[in-house]
Amino acid sequence: MKKIRLTKKEVCHILSIKTDALSKLILRDLSFPRPIKEGVTRQAAVYFDRQDIENWWESKKAENNSIFHLSA
Repeated sequence: MKKIRLTKKEVCHILSIKTDALSKLILRDLSFPRPIKEGVTRQAAVYFDRQDIENWWESKKAENNSIFHLSA
């Protein structure tokens, strides 16, 4: 069974990026899934929904494919 929620480290691994790149992605790309904080304290764990991350990636691939086909 797939995990439903992913840690920042797991998202970085899946996307093959470093944590600072993930932080920049969250700030700059409004379509990127927002992290879900588990609790109200500063130390509360932050997770991402696996399906949201997968859907975002699929939309980026489709966007890239449409740009590639338009320029060809």
